[in-house]
Amino acid sequence: MAKLLIIGKMPPPVGGVSMHVQRLTRRMRQMDLDFDFCDYGKVSILKILFKIATHNTIHIHFSNPVAQVVTAVLCRLTGKRLIITYHGCWGRYRSPGNRAVALSARLAHVPIVQERTSLLQALRCNPRACQISTYITDPEILPLPAPLQAFIMCRRKHYRATFCTNAWNLTFDKNGREIYGISEMVNRFADYPAYQLLISDPSSNYQSYIQQHATHIPGNIFFINYLHDFKSILLLSDAFIRNTTTDGISLSIHEARELGIPVLASAAVQRPPFCSVFQDFSKTDLTAKLEEARRLIAVPYEMPDVVARLVELYREIERKQP
Repeated sequence: MAKLLIIGKMPPPVGGVSMHVQRLTRRMRQMDLDFDFCDYGKVSILKILFKIATHNTIHIHFSNPVAQVVTAVLCRLTGKRLIITYHGCWGRYRSPGNRAVALSARLAHVPIVQERTSLLQALRCNPRACQISTYITDPEILPLPAPLQAFIMCRRKHYRATFCTNAWNLTFDKNGREIYGISEMVNRFADYPAYQLLISDPSSNYQSYIQQHATHIPGNIFFINYLHDFKSILLLSDAFIRNTTTDGISLSIHEARELGIPVLASAAVQRPPFCSVFQDFSKTDLTAKLEEARRLIAVPYEMPDVVARLVELYREIERKQP
């Protein structure tokens, strides 16, 4: 019987979870580690069940609380060691979803969370809970199409500063608010005509939504509504904005830091010390926050080797298996 099975989804669509799964499995293959991967978006339920039945340790990467509970129950019944990575902060769902998250953590062998507040809650459900970041560095940067690169470079000449943000899709939180806060940002940038905002919108759903609901889209707003490497957009920007109502570790925040791009981030969760944090973007002074972010990006900050920590966890579980 094989030992480790990782279940997740590969991009596209491009999102924090799928990028984590892609980078994790790629690094593990480069390290010549023995594991199996199952893309739940490309195989049947029966195939997934067969994979689970023929492996000892299962590591899942999906955010649906019901699917997490079902997998946890199945693994308990069949004697499998289940690792669940919770990619978002705890408490982001309505009451039934939050209860499901707590139950799956209780049934799992090891629940993995992203930040301190979630860890304190997870430890009440399972003493083996741990905090391991989902950010895995990737030095590869794919170039933008030449016409897009030239167009953005030309636009930059007309503005004092270029900001960027991203949203893998149009999504809403438990209170009905846009998770990525793009509408709020479009409205705020109307008050700052000297600054432009580049919006990475690979699904193109956000641009359609804004066009339907906004009375006016300022000329300093530019949507990029097809697949592209967001790191290439960061390199053309003076700052990155993360205006979310809930969050996990945020891959984009750490990519910006690695590239030396200042970061403005909402106070939805505890942010790294190199971020300029705001409470309400609609009232944020962009000029002051940009200057603060430029100072903070120089703050020394060391990220742990996430893959090494996960491999250590896998090996520890393997050693304890009968």
